Amino acid sequence: PMYVMTSDFGAPSQLEKIDMLDFADLVVLNKFDKRGAEDALRDVRKQWKRNRVAFQTADEDVPVYPTIASQFNDPGISWMFSNLCRLLRDKLALPAEKWTPDLDTSLKEPRATVLIPGARVRYLAEIAEQGRGINRRIESQAEIADRAQSCWQALQVLEDAALPPALDLYAADALLPQPSSSNTHQEEEGEFSYLEANGVDRTLLTLRQRYNDAIQSLDSEALKLLRGWPARLKSITDEVNEYKVRDKVIRVENYRESLSHQKIPKIAAPTYKSWGELLVFLQKENLPGDYPYTGGVYPYRRTGEDPIRMFAGEGTPERTNRRFHYLSVGQPAARLSTAFDSVTLYGEDPAPRPDIFGKIGNSGVNIATLDDMKKLYSGFDLCAPTTSVSMTINGPAPMILAMFMNTAIDQQVEKYLRSDQARWDAAREVMDRMFQDRPRPTYSGMLPETNDGLGLGLLGVTGDQVVEPEVYEKIKAETLKTVRGTVQADILKEDQAQNTCIFSTEFALRMMGDIQQYFVDRQVRNFYSVSISGYHIAEAGANPISQLAFTLSNGFTIVEYYLARGMKIDDFAPNLSFFFSNGMDPEYTVIGRVARRIWARAMRERYGASARSQMMKYHIQTSGRSLHAQEIQFNDIRTTLQALYALFDNCNSLHTNAYDEAITTPT
Repeated sequence: PMYVMTSDFGAPSQLEKIDMLDFADLVVLNKFDKRGAEDALRDVRKQWKRNRVAFQTADEDVPVYPTIASQFNDPGISWMFSNLCRLLRDKLALPAEKWTPDLDTSLKEPRATVLIPGARVRYLAEIAEQGRGINRRIESQAEIADRAQSCWQALQVLEDAALPPALDLYAADALLPQPSSSNTHQEEEGEFSYLEANGVDRTLLTLRQRYNDAIQSLDSEALKLLRGWPARLKSITDEVNEYKVRDKVIRVENYRESLSHQKIPKIAAPTYKSWGELLVFLQKENLPGDYPYTGGVYPYRRTGEDPIRMFAGEGTPERTNRRFHYLSVGQPAARLSTAFDSVTLYGEDPAPRPDIFGKIGNSGVNIATLDDMKKLYSGFDLCAPTTSVSMTINGPAPMILAMFMNTAIDQQVEKYLRSDQARWDAAREVMDRMFQDRPRPTYSGMLPETNDGLGLGLLGVTGDQVVEPEVYEKIKAETLKTVRGTVQADILKEDQAQNTCIFSTEFALRMMGDIQQYFVDRQVRNFYSVSISGYHIAEAGANPISQLAFTLSNGFTIVEYYLARGMKIDDFAPNLSFFFSNGMDPEYTVIGRVARRIWARAMRERYGASARSQMMKYHIQTSGRSLHAQEIQFNDIRTTLQALYALFDNCNSLHTNAYDEAITTPT
């Protein structure tokens, strides 16, 4: 017999009560990654020796095998399985060639995958402590600013002739006036008499000194913000504001005229008179586009209507492709959001097995091969600047992403071949030879009118099979830099809320890290490798505060893991995006403001990230669980209110659910 146990047996003396340690031929100590597991291994081995009076047996010869069964390709499992086969072979006289597994057993004991280095495991507590420390510092600086303002206003009332502009320092000679060499009055009666004789009040000098002390106690950032405020206030209250983005001058009108011919400001300027209150605003809130980006990561919103992202997915790739083309007719840009069926979400191939067969293409598209992906996006140039694809998939995200990238690459290979008829004819000859003895994959059904067939020319083959290697590598490199979109791929949220986990969390995170490293190495900047999602956490029952807490903690966990792999913060942080739900709770009116401030502070103060990395970009989807199947007509009202919340909170993009969300994907 084989006995499987963990280290949770209590004190070593409890091992004497476990009879299976007497009877078992093999003992497996699982969950060896838990704290105290090495001590437990020592104790179990000692007990095994004591039970058999085999005190001379070396530890490595005792049949107690530590394992981490949740870890992919665990050395402990391999070593245990190899010994189990050997034991069965010896006991039952089984043939050696069939009962000797081909396994690498050079490592005997497992090594736990350390996602976050031990010295940094308190990262969430440290970020929270840092945030509270920043708030205390801001309050302290605000008190100093108020004190400086009080002194300055008193000096202004006293009509001090030497009074400098607000927030500037007095010159040194205005604080400590020195007697001239010809004046003997001070030498005889002291400094006080000298000051009186020269018409200077000692109280006035003390007030000047207190003002200077307060100004010098303000840190450089606070002083810079206060001194720069008049110019910034003017920029948002003038008729037109001009600013530069990448050496390009942008002109924006600051007002919109209402139907009643009233000028409505785009940004409501704060009217604080107190330097302290103004400083609190500038350091906690600030104007949109400025750190800590509480009001938004960009100074202004777009005035044009943003392209609509079309959410679809049902049945076969061809059916969903036709739906995509139908939704995109007349649109200036193709923004495709793809829903996958549960068979694909769990990494299964279509099969006649009842629990799979009935779910194929149900509430999502079924994708099992590269050709399926080519059919799904056929007719859309995935490298066009007007095309962007979002894929809602998590467990098998690395594989689906690989299919998508290969689809985009093969599209560009096809365009390259079709640009020269001789090249295309030669490629077709190669493909004809490849399919001499088997049928070639085809697009089932009629092509939509707007589908020009791009992507279908290389069905059944890949681009590297029909062009020279150097040509393929060049096209591949350009495609990876150009293709736009997002894959969700947030495995931490799956573990907490949605549960489409098909790999262990550690292994899935390692694949996420591999993909991000690949993106960094190949300068993939227009495609986001992860969308850190709180939406599904909310749909699983979390309130707004819990949703935000879990989502930010997942984001910081990914940041810490990527840093532990050796990536630089500014190489990957700009490509992290977030995804929140928006329900009817009042906290949803400020969920974005809170998230942006926490993220920006942590990025700057803890990680030393650039301004671009500090800007949290997030997408809002209105709440699906708040919509009802009964009295369905009220769902549009709920969704409209939730969308209003999101827009008032300056979300970067918005997805409003269809009124039939409670039943299926949009119809």
